[in-house]
Amino acid sequence: MSARDSDLIVGRIGKPFGLKGVVRLRVLCDFPQFFSVGRQLKAARDGKEKTVVVDRADLSRMLIGFDGYNTPEEAAELAGYELFTTISETRSAIKLKENEHFWFDVIGLPAVENGEKLGVVEEIREGSPATIVIAPIGKKRRLIIPYDDHFIGGVQKGALVVRHCAELIEAL
Repeated sequence: MSARDSDLIVGRIGKPFGLKGVVRLRVLCDFPQFFSVGRQLKAARDGKEKTVVVDRADLSRMLIGFDGYNTPEEAAELAGYELFTTISETRSAIKLKENEHFWFDVIGLPAVENGEKLGVVEEIREGSPATIVIAPIGKKRRLIIPYDDHFIGGVQKGALVVRHCAELIEAL
């Protein structure tokens, strides 16, 4: 795994549900279809790691089962584990539409308005809507803007094009 191919958290395993070793799944990514049958994931909790393989999934109810965990007691051993994949596995499994970008590709891009670099995208926070955290050039405070069309013009030529941000940064 290269430095650019770091682990990405994609889910968290909850409590067992029912009698067949199925557990609740909290999806922590934009692509729940990633949890398809046969998908191998790294599971980690309290410094312990293991590999799990999805053998059944009901994503409409956020339920998932793993190979070798067939009873509620066996499944309970997985509660609290976080599920990880890598950037390269994500790229190969998920095909984006035109003008769609993975968040991990947007983080670190320069934020540009009218051709002027205002700062760097430091973080994207989940929510409704998601928000972008920009570290402005020469400022200690961060600018947090909604990830919506009023503020975001898209990714172009290796930069996140922003709108209405220069005056906000000036006021920081």
